[in-house]
Amino acid sequence: MHGHESEILTTTFLMLSAVSFGLILRWIKQPPLVGYVLAGLALGPAGLGLVDYTDEISSLAEFGVILLLFIIGIELSIMAFLRVLRPAVFATLCQIGCCILLALSVNAYFNWTLPQVLLIGFILTLSSTAVALMVLQGLGQSRTHAGQLTVGVLVAQDIAVAPMLVFAQSGADVFQQWPLLLVRIVIALLILAALLVWIGKTARQRLPMAVLLEGNVELAILFSLGICFLAASITGYIGLSPVFGAFCAGLALAHTNLRKAVLDAIQPVQSLLLVVFFVSIGLLVDLEYVKSHWGVIVGVTFGVLFIKTLLGWALLTIGGEPAGRALVSSLVTPQIGEFSFVLTTSGVASGIFSNFEADFLLAVIAASLFLSPLWSGMLHYLVIRYRIHDPVALPSNPAEPE
Repeated sequence: MHGHESEILTTTFLMLSAVSFGLILRWIKQPPLVGYVLAGLALGPAGLGLVDYTDEISSLAEFGVILLLFIIGIELSIMAFLRVLRPAVFATLCQIGCCILLALSVNAYFNWTLPQVLLIGFILTLSSTAVALMVLQGLGQSRTHAGQLTVGVLVAQDIAVAPMLVFAQSGADVFQQWPLLLVRIVIALLILAALLVWIGKTARQRLPMAVLLEGNVELAILFSLGICFLAASITGYIGLSPVFGAFCAGLALAHTNLRKAVLDAIQPVQSLLLVVFFVSIGLLVDLEYVKSHWGVIVGVTFGVLFIKTLLGWALLTIGGEPAGRALVSSLVTPQIGEFSFVLTTSGVASGIFSNFEADFLLAVIAASLFLSPLWSGMLHYLVIRYRIHDPVALPSNPAEPE
């Protein structure tokens, strides 16, 4: 223990700063995860210089992301998703294509490579589940048809993250090995499809060990971590990305009677590691770059919010949803999501992005998360003010849970 006092003090500063910034952001009705990024920015090389981005922080952040995908898999309500399957999947696939085209259309200015264009398209596609649910609740739309549609779109995006990560971790020379990439993505999609079919067509599985895990937190945590990292290790070994395996393990466990015991046990551990991940994002941001390019960052952020709002509205309407319902859903999901941080850092690690592109993307993602609740609230007010919503999608009293 002796000789590690400075590391303990640094960790203490890191945790207290993350909590402080998170509370401040929550107080002003913003997502706390932006506060964690700001904490890393304040304490990192760009700020006070108290904390560096070390291998230990990188490893903890990676564990946090793996556990995040594991818990996302457990928490997904597949049966609820299946009720809005067609419009949600249609909108997500079309948005992926449109965002790739958008990145391609500005490529003459930025001079990106093809892998960069595709990965930036993926990054722009994703919305923040945490922010969107917070905005839905604030607007009183959680239990409406529009709220259910929005959750369906978010679930479709969460599922799409898995093959996106397979691409992000394939490296800058990905197209020199395109047959191998194609095989990996096809295998990933087949595994996901098989899991969804199994969940949709079978009753929840009852495993005898559930009784033994209930009430024993230590065993539940060890079991959860063991299953999560075993699946992550297997898929990582065969080249599909560790987080893909963690996500699939979460989906499978969610369809058993172990779901509650595993979720209750693992969430505190995951929350701690996830804070480390978002703090590590702040440690990576170059504040001098942000100061030098703040005008471009703000302009691009507002452009993304505007384009994603219109795009979401149009795609959901084309997919058969009422215009008002589609509009409310698109107002809630224009931001770039937390998984986009994961794709960006994976792109840097695999060599697709340089630090220059990463600085720009990380700044835009953080800005969109910060501005999204303000953007959604303002536009929602205008929708209500000028009565252009669908009364079925926006009841004055949200429907009670079934």
